[in-house]
Amino acid sequence: MNIQQVLRWIVIAIVLVVAVALLSVILKVAGFLLTIALQVLLVLLLVAIVLRFISLIRERRRF
Repeated sequence: MNIQQVLRWIVIAIVLVVAVALLSVILKVAGFLLTIALQVLLVLLLVAIVLRFISLIRERRRF
């Protein structure tokens, strides 16, 4: 192995480490956004259930 090959392997290793670090940051942000999205989805689901319940009560009072 000559120095050029060693330097090439070192550069490849550095690029891989940076890629893994960036992927880690992206996954942390995605995980954070996923928890927020799930909380919003739960709230919207509860609102939809309450509105449907109110709609059914109003419909039954008409008859």
